[in-house]
Amino acid sequence: MEIRKLLSVNEIVITSVLFISILIAIYLRYFVSIESYLEFVKEDGIVEYLTFFFLLLSSLVCLYRLNQYIKIKKGLWILTWAILAVMFFFAAADEISWGQRIFNIQSSEFFLEHNKQAETNLHNLVIDGISINKLIFSQLMFAVLVIYFLFSRLMVSKTLFVRNLINRFRIPLPKLFHIIVMGAAILLILTIQEIKDSELNELSFAMIFFLIFLNPANLNQEKSD
Repeated sequence: MEIRKLLSVNEIVITSVLFISILIAIYLRYFVSIESYLEFVKEDGIVEYLTFFFLLLSSLVCLYRLNQYIKIKKGLWILTWAILAVMFFFAAADEISWGQRIFNIQSSEFFLEHNKQAETNLHNLVIDGISINKLIFSQLMFAVLVIYFLFSRLMVSKTLFVRNLINRFRIPLPKLFHIIVMGAAILLILTIQEIKDSELNELSFAMIFFLIFLNPANLNQEKSD
């Protein structure tokens, strides 16, 4: 089977898993009970572990591309994919509190005092009354993702500076398919009315970025360089 056909199958399968997960959450939320929904999206539940799994897979794909670029000595490409690999590994580990609950590790005094769940992770920190999750992982990340998904391809096609920057650093761009999937996922999650919806948003983020890293819109150009 050709690589591009295989990737298309991956896109269909992973997207199906994402939408099935969201639809199950909606069904539980409105047609079973709020308790059943909360059980589905709870800490150490299926949604969290799916998120961890795809964040980790994303990091591994980044490491694979990093290894390719090391072989051809593309310095700025190496930098980009090394940063992405570290970011997504960190996000994966932070998602499960660095294995704290799995290995029954006690949080340090800092996290007991500043983490709203008393866990060893950054995304639940509250510093001086400011929620890190809300500030960075919600508001700031939302703004970055809006620019990335809605405007990156447009800016690349219309602005020479942006196009050269993207090419120089080999920043992966989303395909139209990825943009549509992300938009549809967000709209579906909005129907849950902000009750633990961040868990589903994180799952969407993890799955779609895995697909982007696996098959970015600028993959053909990457192969031709």
